[in-house]
Amino acid sequence: VTMAESSATLDELRVDLAAHMRIQREKAVDALAAGVGSGNFARDDVEAVITTAINQDGPWESLHGGCLAITKLVNSKQGLSGEFVTQTAPTLTALLAHTESRVREASGTALGSLCTVQGLEVYTKYAKATILASIADNLERDVEPEAIKAMQDKLGIESTNAADIFHESAGWKTLETGCKALHHVTQACGAAFGPQLDGDLIDLVFNAIKHTNRFVRETGYYVCNEFVKIVQEDVAADLNLGMPYDDFRQRMSQQLAVGLADNWSQVRMAACVASRAFLQSMCEATREEHLPLLLPRLCINRYYVAAGVRIYSQDSWKLLFGDEGRKKVEAYIQQTVDFYMLQAQADNHAVREAACACIAELGLKVDRACLKPHIEALLQCLHEAFEDESWPVRDAACIASGRFLGAFVEESRPQLERFMKLFIHHVGDNIWSVRENAAIALGNVAKSFDPSVVDTIFETLQELLPKALEQGSESSAHSGLENVTQFGVAPPVAGVPNRVRYEFGEEDPMHTNQQLYSCGSLAPKLKRKGGCMDCSYQRAQEPWEKSDGSIYLVRELAPAFPERVASLFPELVALSKLRGFRHHCHLLETLWNQLPSIGNSVGKKVVKQHVQELIPSLAYSLQCDHQLSKVAAQNCVVALCRLLGPTILQGRVEVVDPGLLDVFAPHLHR
Repeated sequence: VTMAESSATLDELRVDLAAHMRIQREKAVDALAAGVGSGNFARDDVEAVITTAINQDGPWESLHGGCLAITKLVNSKQGLSGEFVTQTAPTLTALLAHTESRVREASGTALGSLCTVQGLEVYTKYAKATILASIADNLERDVEPEAIKAMQDKLGIESTNAADIFHESAGWKTLETGCKALHHVTQACGAAFGPQLDGDLIDLVFNAIKHTNRFVRETGYYVCNEFVKIVQEDVAADLNLGMPYDDFRQRMSQQLAVGLADNWSQVRMAACVASRAFLQSMCEATREEHLPLLLPRLCINRYYVAAGVRIYSQDSWKLLFGDEGRKKVEAYIQQTVDFYMLQAQADNHAVREAACACIAELGLKVDRACLKPHIEALLQCLHEAFEDESWPVRDAACIASGRFLGAFVEESRPQLERFMKLFIHHVGDNIWSVRENAAIALGNVAKSFDPSVVDTIFETLQELLPKALEQGSESSAHSGLENVTQFGVAPPVAGVPNRVRYEFGEEDPMHTNQQLYSCGSLAPKLKRKGGCMDCSYQRAQEPWEKSDGSIYLVRELAPAFPERVASLFPELVALSKLRGFRHHCHLLETLWNQLPSIGNSVGKKVVKQHVQELIPSLAYSLQCDHQLSKVAAQNCVVALCRLLGPTILQGRVEVVDPGLLDVFAPHLHR
């Protein structure tokens, strides 16, 4: 609070407390708290200002400002008189039914603050019936068909999805704010709330958690978090709980398991917070009873796409299990595998992606003997995921299946042929990471299986590597896409030239005045093929993409088969000379990034035989406007200097064109 604000009179702050702008109300609240703390304002006078604010029939802003002031005074340790609490609690309770949601939410927070001052009595004497009724009376509602039709028209979605999305995302009167009020009261009362935790309250909260609205479910799990922090196993007998402790933890465990697999990230996050507190509230022996149900869910959330859920779950895993996590997974491997396979079929593509990542982790970290009975089922699951419409899921499935085929050769041999077809197809995928991971998977297969399999891979490589030589001038990364999602991607623009490059400041018509698409925030509710984040676009593979993926495959095969890879260098040189299609710089970027690794594998002698032919293309990339290709070429030159020696490379540059020395010079001695 600035000096100007802190010197304001009570009458001025009374006006500001009802200001239209929230920031002005908050400044008034801060000034009131600072005035009480400094002795400039008498507490009784400030309480009178707040009482006036929350008992007005005027604008809702006054009510909101008064509730904020109550919370601020308690949180800043200024305190409130017992008489004020007694007079104010009924008013705040009545505000829980206000038509403005911000007033309802602020009054619930303020009631929690009053409980901090005067304890459980505020809840039991004034607020209990209203809070519970605000939840119980609003679990169901009817929505006007006009409202559903309006959302359907706004989002451009099918009528079958519109009602579900409305219920999932729109407000539900006092239901959510009632849950939040219960959360604040429970948090403020602490252990004193124990006798209120009976079967009826648990039923009510769990019914709210089962609600279709994601905001209600999220708040419900935060209420559960407060419940489990109160009901610690070592003090449960002293809390005078309204239900047996064993019943409480069994029911809570079942409900947390549902939340940990929820379709919405915010709900998962709340369930993760509650689950950590729940498992930390009991001794290790009791905790073990709940691990068959909760451990697979905790495990999969360590790979969830939402960063908050992922990082929190990773921290929880370390806090709960330390270095014993792998042993815990092995102890409950059947439950873990069953849950992973179930999640691999989820509607939400992010869940399917996380399931594939976890299956890959099983193949990498879990004891082989423990996992062996489940290999066939897991491979079948991965094969289905490999054909998923969402490319991140295919990407994760590619990594996982490559690891499994390489680690469990005999068990996976019956399914090798059909996986090989998928790997080879995805070497030319539209997404570069899928291309690379398909190449990695084929590399794992080549190192683990028979020479006949290796021969097949090299035959395929020799066919795919030069495909870019067939590329027409109209290469594309995104044109010709088929829109297969609700929000999808922009269609190709008819009549737009597909030029290789545009000058600085010149508009590229492919990216100018085109449709702007949704961020996909509704994707989890749109089932499969829903939302832009589902990444479900399709188009025919480009010849240059097959060559691009093949370069990754050359890198993977080079360490184990250097002589056979050395014979492919002429094709790599030929690819480096291509310029006539739009995305040739992407192909060069891949080549320059992978060439050092390939060169180290095949040896200095082979590289020296061909480096002179690569110099013009390296010079082209070093001087081009495509920054990623340029940086890749710079790093490649540095790596070649380390392999061959700067003097040798400089000599080859002089042979090709002495005028290029200035282009190469900054990178020859780095």
